[in-house]
Amino acid sequence: MRVPWAGRLICALSLSSVLGADILAAQPPREGSTRNRKAGIAALSVVRDGAALLVSFRLDRALDERTWEKIESGLPTGFTYDIQVQRLRRRWFDKRVGATRLQVVAMYNALTREYQVNFRRDGELYASRVVTSADDLEQALTVFEKLPSIELEDDLAGRFVLRVRAELRSRTRLGLIPDRVHTAWVQTPPFPPFRPLVRGTGAK
Repeated sequence: MRVPWAGRLICALSLSSVLGADILAAQPPREGSTRNRKAGIAALSVVRDGAALLVSFRLDRALDERTWEKIESGLPTGFTYDIQVQRLRRRWFDKRVGATRLQVVAMYNALTREYQVNFRRDGELYASRVVTSADDLEQALTVFEKLPSIELEDDLAGRFVLRVRAELRSRTRLGLIPDRVHTAWVQTPPFPPFRPLVRGTGAK
């Protein structure tokens, strides 16, 4: 039984589509594709200064094209960082010894071509600065060196970890449910409260 010409054409086109899809799926993603690169915390370290823990870290791959467009439009734009210290305990629901939230927000002034960057800790403004270049703005929003974060009591015993994550933006799920996009938590190795320096995974 001979297959009609139209039927043979449809079969050939269908087969070509399937094979083409398989070839495209097998190809690796293009290098530098921001869609396939997730933002994350890197170079995490902590040092003790008296009762305070001074934390250093950076946020990589967070300033994508959409974020820059929002900044250049003049809308307040930035990131919120959750910093926590936990005691290592078994069978303990609340292991947190201390926590703080750092919010860094930039606003662009089109008249002066400057970026106003405000720093808030737990809702209170503690610092503000003005930068004029995109590189300086990225540094202000994503790089922190020996930032005073959490104070530990001198009589605390045990072993601890310090961990950090970043809140990147808000969104709605299913068009109705408000949600927030975070990076994964990154934490230091366990350390005693008196240890002078601890470096986390990925620190340089």
